[in-house]
Amino acid sequence: MMTTLRRSLAWLSAALTLAIAASALAAAPDEAAKLAAARKEGKVVWYVSMFDIGTAEQVGKAFEARYPGISVEVVRATAGVIYQRVLQESQAGVSADDVFSSTEEGHYLRFKDLKLIRPYVPGEADKVVARFQHIDPDDNYQVASVGLILLMRNTQQVSAAAEPKKWNDLLDPKWKDKIAFGHPAFSGYIATWVLSLTRLYGWDYFEQLAKQSPLIGRSGNDAITELASGERLVAAGPDATTLKSKNKGNPIDIIYPEDGSVFMTAPSAILTKAPHPHAAELFMDFFMTKEYSQVLVSNGFSPLRPEVTPPDGLRPLSDVKLIRPPAQELKDEIPKVIEKFRATFGV
Repeated sequence: MMTTLRRSLAWLSAALTLAIAASALAAAPDEAAKLAAARKEGKVVWYVSMFDIGTAEQVGKAFEARYPGISVEVVRATAGVIYQRVLQESQAGVSADDVFSSTEEGHYLRFKDLKLIRPYVPGEADKVVARFQHIDPDDNYQVASVGLILLMRNTQQVSAAAEPKKWNDLLDPKWKDKIAFGHPAFSGYIATWVLSLTRLYGWDYFEQLAKQSPLIGRSGNDAITELASGERLVAAGPDATTLKSKNKGNPIDIIYPEDGSVFMTAPSAILTKAPHPHAAELFMDFFMTKEYSQVLVSNGFSPLRPEVTPPDGLRPLSDVKLIRPPAQELKDEIPKVIEKFRATFGV
């Protein structure tokens, strides 16, 4: 009886082993076929706004090292610019972009409506931080980076004791002619910031802020340059690129506002008519890897993988008061606040 039971268990174990092995062998040819097809395509074209050009090119080089024979063509511009570019190309019947990475989540909801992006669940998608998984219930887009919009200061001219502690502090007359930030029509980060503070304080906040004569660039990163040069002393801008600039020796630092830092999820998606679809899938897979998270950290960004240590100088997101409108509100309201912003600031 015992011998029979042992034989049955041994047979079951062997059957399970064979089944697992068969499953692995079945999956391997699919991955190998995708890689072979991607190498035949030769490249992936990446429209990206969530990184500065240096970080984007580092991501591209890391991908190329992982997948020799597939190059990354980086097209870096602000969120509004790459969004309009995809729309214009689509209307002209042109399919140039493979992977779209914007800082404005509302772009993806509009693209879903227009069927310009398609569902794809990357390999290892279940290994990133749980709150970043399946941010779109239909998996038409996936998180590719996260960050914050917060306050910044020039450390040579503004002490920690004198720095603004809340967004409302920017309305103090002492900051007149000393503030910098980007434009919501170009920057997804800034568009989300404008909508978030409108929800918090109403449009009256921006009407008062306009009286402070701020210097308005396009990207949120433009304010970093103004701070580093001393042309402006305080600003609203992104945490990662500010930290990256600080680590290069520039006299700037980040401030976590007491009334909330604006939480940004910057997704990525594959275009429905991507000219290099297999390479695009590999590129989306790459966003979920430890290797990619390590590139993020080396450039001041929070990692997507929980086992990768965040960069020095950033607080864990769990320790930060976060504010952010829902994705549908981003889609519906950002076009309205862009027009109000232009009318209020005259730019």
